Amino acid sequence: MKVNGMVRLKVARDQVWEALNNPAVLRRCTPGCKEMIPDGEDSYQVRMEVGVGSVKGRYKGTIKISDRVPGQQYKLTVTGTGSAGFVNAEGLVQLTDQEEETRIEYSGQAQVGGPVAGVGQRVIEGVAKFLVEQFFKCVESAILQSQAGERDGSEQS
Repeated sequence: MKVNGMVRLKVARDQVWEALNNPAVLRRCTPGCKEMIPDGEDSYQVRMEVGVGSVKGRYKGTIKISDRVPGQQYKLTVTGTGSAGFVNAEGLVQLTDQEEETRIEYSGQAQVGGPVAGVGQRVIEGVAKFLVEQFFKCVESAILQSQAGERDGSEQS
């Protein structure tokens, strides 16, 4: 299954890059992530709860970041197995400036098996696209909240 798309965030590219490399932001924004433990450089053990249609499951797996081009792109690899099946996914995340915003293009492939695969590829593709966009909107929100906190802190000084 292929997953690709584009989102625009109303924050600067350097801030998006920093957030996408911040484990706390990754944990907070990865849909269904319950636990994320560092496991070497740019690698994390994760525990997630995710549902597709009527099939919901708990998964254990890994998230790895590789092939970094600072400020521009990286590859994200996600593997997981659990009660509803398995997922193996790999995607490229690319950042570019677009006026005062950041354009994020993502493309990748995923393999899904077990009971979750019985939901159907079109449903899974729709859910995958929704979850990816939800992730990036959460990243944007985390950046904006951080900026608001910095402004509030400097105004109180």
